Amino acid sequence: MKLLYPFAKRYIAGHDFRSAQFTAKELSDNGFALSFNYVGEYSKTLDEAIAARNQYSEILNYYQDKKIDLSIKLSQVGLLISPEDCEGLLQQIVEKAHNYGHTIRFDMEHSTITDKTLDLCLKLNQKYPATLGVALQARLFRTKDDMKELMNNNISVRLVKGAYIEKESIALKSYQEIQENYLQLIELLGINMNRRCAVATHDETILKDILSKPDADRFDYEFIYGIRRDLQQSFKDQGQKVRIYLPFGENWLPYTWRRLREFKNLTFVVRSIFKEWF
Repeated sequence: MKLLYPFAKRYIAGHDFRSAQFTAKELSDNGFALSFNYVGEYSKTLDEAIAARNQYSEILNYYQDKKIDLSIKLSQVGLLISPEDCEGLLQQIVEKAHNYGHTIRFDMEHSTITDKTLDLCLKLNQKYPATLGVALQARLFRTKDDMKELMNNNISVRLVKGAYIEKESIALKSYQEIQENYLQLIELLGINMNRRCAVATHDETILKDILSKPDADRFDYEFIYGIRRDLQQSFKDQGQKVRIYLPFGENWLPYTWRRLREFKNLTFVVRSIFKEWF
C-alpha cells in the first residue's frame, strides 16, 4: 500500500491533518478557499463515528480565526449505525462551526440515504441557520424538487453530477442527459437566495456555458484537489471564487480508487494531466 501513496498524493492533501495543513496553507496563500474532507464513509462502529467527530472538531478549532468549510459524509458519522447518535455527533460539529463562523456541507451519498441526509440538514438548519449546505446530484430525477426545498429554507446547494451507481428508474444514465439536466438545474440554483451556491464539476462544456452568463459570479466554483489544476487557476485568475475540495486522512486508498473509477480507469486522469501541462 505504501508503494501506491506517491501516486495517491495527487488527490490526497495528507495522510493526517497535520500533513494536510501544509497543502492547505499553500492553497490558501494562493487565494483559494478550502473545503476539508476527512476521507472515510460507512463507519461500522460508533467509535469510528466518534473519531470522525473528533477530527472535524480539531479542524474547526485549528482554523477558528480563519473561515473554512467542511465536507462531511453522514455515513462516516454513524448515520447507518444509529441516526440518533449521528444527529448528536453532527450537532456538536455544526454548533462549533456556527460559533466560529465556518460553513459545512453534507456530501451526498447513495440514494438510499438521501432522505435521511436531507432531513437531518433541514432539522439542524433550524437551529444553526446560514451554516449548512448540501451536495445534490444532477443525475437523480428527484433533485429539482430537493433543490427547491433546500432553497426555500435558505440552505446552500453544491451541484454535482453524481458518481454513485443508481437504478434507471430513479436516475439519468447517459452523459448527455446528465449534462443537460445539470445546466437546467443551474438556471434555478440560488435564485432569490442570500446564500451562495456552488458549481462542482470539471466538465468544461458545462463550465463554459455557465461562464457565458452575465451572472456567472453568483456561484462559487468547486474543484477536487489534484484534478484540472489549470482550470482551478484559470477560474481564480478570472476573478471567480474557487474552493478546493481537500481530502486527507489515513483511509486514503479507497478514496483514490474511487477517483479512478469515476474518471474511467485513468482515461480522465491522463487527459487532465495532459491538459494541465499543455
